[in-house]
Amino acid sequence: DGWTCCKCQRVTMNLECDHIVNKAQGGTDDMDNLQSLCKPCHDKKTLQESKQGQGR
Repeated sequence: DGWTCCKCQRVTMNLECDHIVNKAQGGTDDMDNLQSLCKPCHDKKTLQESKQGQGR
């Protein structure tokens, strides 16, 4: 991924591994269900999922 956030395209070494479809919704740990997100994007996605009842 070249140290790039898949959401905002920010280049940073502080990336977090995110499940595209979270495990609570049936997502897997397969590479095709994982993406690198910067912390702000990951936090925002996690908050949105929690509000929708799709949290971890």
